Amino acid sequence: MKIVAKPIKTMVVFEYEGKTPIPYKFKFQRDDGSEQLIKIDKRIDSYRQKIAGIETVIYECQSVIDGIEKRYKLKYILSDCKWQLYAI
Repeated sequence: MKIVAKPIKTMVVFEYEGKTPIPYKFKFQRDDGSEQLIKIDKRIDSYRQKIAGIETVIYECQSVIDGIEKRYKLKYILSDCKWQLYAI
């Protein structure tokens, strides 16, 4: 996987007693300037990790993007409440 760290707009859900958001779908800006909407087909794993001293939650996911099944990672930065397409 290649690290891209692009900001994304994310729609999330919360479980009944969960405090951490669970991504459902997201939009990101392609290199040509257009936006693409991706529905998350499968969440493979999620874990907390400190990156450069910043507390994050990494979600490993899988979706069909442009007709090809791809795995990627989404990063949620807890202190800023921001999302990134971290690696694809």
